[in-house]
Amino acid sequence: MPCFRTAFLAAFAMLLSATQSLGCVASYTVQSGDTLSRIALDQLGSYLALENVYRANIDVIGDDPDRINVGMRLDLPCTTTVANPVNWAVFPSADTVARLQARDAVQVLDIRSAAAVEKGVVPWSVSMPYAEWRGPRENRSLTMNADDLSRIVGAAGLRVDQPVVIIHNQPSPMDTGRAALVYWMLKSVGFKEIAIMKGGFQAWKDADLPVANRPTDPDPYRADLLFSTKWRADELDVYGIATAQVSGFLLDARPQNVFAKRDDDGEAVATTLPKARNAPIMPLMRAISADVPVETGVAAVIDHLERYDARWTEGEVVLFCQTGELGALTWFYASELAALENISLYPESAVGWAHHGGRLFVGEQ
Repeated sequence: MPCFRTAFLAAFAMLLSATQSLGCVASYTVQSGDTLSRIALDQLGSYLALENVYRANIDVIGDDPDRINVGMRLDLPCTTTVANPVNWAVFPSADTVARLQARDAVQVLDIRSAAAVEKGVVPWSVSMPYAEWRGPRENRSLTMNADDLSRIVGAAGLRVDQPVVIIHNQPSPMDTGRAALVYWMLKSVGFKEIAIMKGGFQAWKDADLPVANRPTDPDPYRADLLFSTKWRADELDVYGIATAQVSGFLLDARPQNVFAKRDDDGEAVATTLPKARNAPIMPLMRAISADVPVETGVAAVIDHLERYDARWTEGEVVLFCQTGELGALTWFYASELAALENISLYPESAVGWAHHGGRLFVGEQ
């Protein structure tokens, strides 16, 4: 369907215009004293863009991003949708994070459990376990409000005006989804430069990077953050789409066997929101987690949503799951990696919908 490609190109054009205002040009010639991270900051506006610059020039630079030579001509990936349509800056490798951290260019937030942290951490990282970012025990799907997030962000010492990289445990859909949900929260309260380290702490260890015995002590402060609802859907949004009063699409990111659950007698079980379609995240997770070319990466996101009839030019696409993690992961891939617009998350998901008195339905697929 042409509208999908048109929507993506339009979204990318907006991203392009923003980066061009930061001095983005077609190419850059390496000068004496340059580093790839400094080029990323000066030309693309963020240290985190190092991943984009390196991926676009790996054939020129070689295996070591730290070894760039004066006179090298580097392509800057914000100039074309063909050469580099994926924003890999939000999904950097462990090696990229290590290089940025060595230059004191990023804050590192470890959301693993306290038990996992005791076995080793990325040096100079701050620990704030995922459980702290969720609702009370009786309703874990409850989303943090601005006051709660101000308290957590302030306690962790995270500065809104500095890049932050989130580290989870391992590259599984649910665990990466936890990082995606924290990413969504930070973006919603004003963080501009956020990333999830691809593969989590497992990738850091696999890369034989140094491991510290304990996280760094945070530098807490009193944060006063506001929550933007730009990327958030609530119960009224869900109801409006379900009753066709609002143009949009509801996509359930859970596996098909959960969406179309059967009881012991083979009878269908009500598990999902009204009028929702099933767009399971697992196939997309496999496609993006592999070391794929950028064109393949963005095509995987577009084709995944296209398959489930999510026409984001015709209305909002609302993603959800059971308690938020898998829905957040789908949102991260679509909104952040592929730069698609009109993508929002219903973070309370099926559990929150039922908790607020909403009726669950049998999946229609």
